[in-house]
Amino acid sequence: MVKFEKCIPPLLAQRDHKTMIGRIQTAMKEKGLEYLILTHVQDTFYATGYMPLMPSAVSVVPAEGDALLIVSTLESEAASCLTNEEVEVREVRSWVFIDDGTPESRTEKGTIIDPDGAVGVTIDYLSRKPLQGKVGINMGIVSRHFWNKLIAKFPESTFVDCAQMMLDLRIFKTPWEISMLRLAAQEAEKVYKQVADELKPGMPAWKIDALYVYYSAKSNLDHGAMSRRHVFLTSQGTYYGLSGMPRGYILKKGDVIKLDAGYRYLDHSSDIARTVVVGGEASDDVQELYNTLYKAYRIGVEMLKPGVVFKDLYWAIRNEVEKSRLIPQYPRGNMGHSIGSGHHAEEYPTISRDREMVFQPGMVVCVETPYSGIGGAPVHGGFNIEDTFAITEDGYEAFTTAPDNIFWK
Repeated sequence: MVKFEKCIPPLLAQRDHKTMIGRIQTAMKEKGLEYLILTHVQDTFYATGYMPLMPSAVSVVPAEGDALLIVSTLESEAASCLTNEEVEVREVRSWVFIDDGTPESRTEKGTIIDPDGAVGVTIDYLSRKPLQGKVGINMGIVSRHFWNKLIAKFPESTFVDCAQMMLDLRIFKTPWEISMLRLAAQEAEKVYKQVADELKPGMPAWKIDALYVYYSAKSNLDHGAMSRRHVFLTSQGTYYGLSGMPRGYILKKGDVIKLDAGYRYLDHSSDIARTVVVGGEASDDVQELYNTLYKAYRIGVEMLKPGVVFKDLYWAIRNEVEKSRLIPQYPRGNMGHSIGSGHHAEEYPTISRDREMVFQPGMVVCVETPYSGIGGAPVHGGFNIEDTFAITEDGYEAFTTAPDNIFWK
């Protein structure tokens, strides 16, 4: 494979690679794992610093030494340029024609990524010497084809499930991860304010999405690394849904608008939420509902510190909401969650009714109080108040600050 000159964005170059791979290898040794096969893109990003474009990518981490990253020729150049020297990159065939002047590069290409490519490289890598320990793999997501090829070469008993191990590793963030999550949340907050300032009666709802794309792109001019994968979720008027709801709806004075999730920076998610009304007018019930959610949210936020049990924060929020006239039952599944570099902003662990885990320094979490009303509910539409926080030695750092009223724009 051709060696490419490294071309790593400055902030990505500051990634705590040694710390992150060290955490993985320490956990592997504790579980007696000689190798770890990672077939989920977010786990590969954690281990190598490269977020694959295609789900066919695989990474392999040995208990000692450098990680191996296996990608197709479609993205081998990017993987080589964006990872440091402590990651070995190997490529497998795809339909892409990359001409390097050799007869080999000019052979006929197939129409898909070689289905045996990544698993073949993985098997060759594991076969360099006799296996002395177990091999970890996320059995919940590995493809049947990949798995069948592995166990045809090695006994099934060689493999153990590593899904929970990887979830546990990603709960605690390095200083670099925290800085990326902080930046993502703060950029999202700026963009939300810019979008909210544009809202007015008579505007079609599709413009909310267009404004978000426009202002996010302008923000990206300052930092240059907004991720391709980002999610912007809105609800408007009487439509509470987040995805795929009617964008042809015309905004009216008094409509409630929820802005949720948002910006991703170097593949680190933001998940903050803001609720605002169109035209500066809101019914008494809308204002009362927002105030109820905000008060409960603040009670939860002020509990954030090391040693507090997740479920205690959940019940503090829920009990406060359920004192209200408008929401006497509030059976939401969680009042927040961890956040990191996953494709979905809501990551393990969630702040839920039975979660016995305690908050510890190094965690980054979102606290939220959403509400959606339809039919016989007292208020129709979607609400949410949500911010992101890093747990510190003596409390929390707030990355963003939710408005204390629904007229904030």
